[in-house]
Amino acid sequence: MKVKGSFKELKKLKIAQHRADVNIGKLGLHEGVVEEIKRRLKDHGIVKIRILKSARNIVSGDDVKKLAELLNAFLADERGYTYVLISRKREKKARKGI
Repeated sequence: MKVKGSFKELKKLKIAQHRADVNIGKLGLHEGVVEEIKRRLKDHGIVKIRILKSARNIVSGDDVKKLAELLNAFLADERGYTYVLISRKREKKARKGI
């Protein structure tokens, strides 16, 4: 999905940020991780997720894409095992100028 205006800048900042907001570890995508991603999407509109080595055989990129759809977000960037999700609600607000 193409990101415009302030979203593009927000995406660049989040990608350049060294650390991920949420790390997915050996427990995989459990309820606590999903709730944290949901909370960050609600508060900030964007979240950076990293799948740690211990979870790479449990969680795949497809799982993250499904999670994004479930949380009403889209996958803005994918680099290796790091993903950036942007809330669709935030996107609508940016288009309206809110």
